[in-house]
Amino acid sequence: MIDHKDFVHGAALVAIADSEMFTALNRASVKYGHYVVNHDRHLFLKYNDGKGPGDYFFTFSGEDKARISGEAAPLVFTVLVCGNEVVTGITREELSGLVPLTTAAASTVKVSARQGRQLRISGPDGQLPLISRRLFPDRILAQP
Repeated sequence: MIDHKDFVHGAALVAIADSEMFTALNRASVKYGHYVVNHDRHLFLKYNDGKGPGDYFFTFSGEDKARISGEAAPLVFTVLVCGNEVVTGITREELSGLVPLTTAAASTVKVSARQGRQLRISGPDGQLPLISRRLFPDRILAQP
């Protein structure tokens, strides 16, 4: 039987694989949802099954935050799958402006995906500038 999370992660991975900038995809660790794309970009995927449009909440456990902050690679991203509405990605640096990556306590990131509007991504420590819905996966693959 195919696990539901495999379907959800597939939404992000197919978008990446369909990009002309895509060259390779590998599993990066034993942590489910941790991938290496193009040999140098570490992705940590999270999903929320909510029915959009609306708000999607993503909880980062202490373990999640330790894995993301502890990854030695310079290009680290969190990919957020918002139900059947949208997929987006943010850099580790952007995530660290939303939630404290160095604390063991769980933290939540909110993606507001209003129909036809840009994405608002916020957390207890701040909010990112608006992000276009159309920037995934280029936002990850085009980073230097």
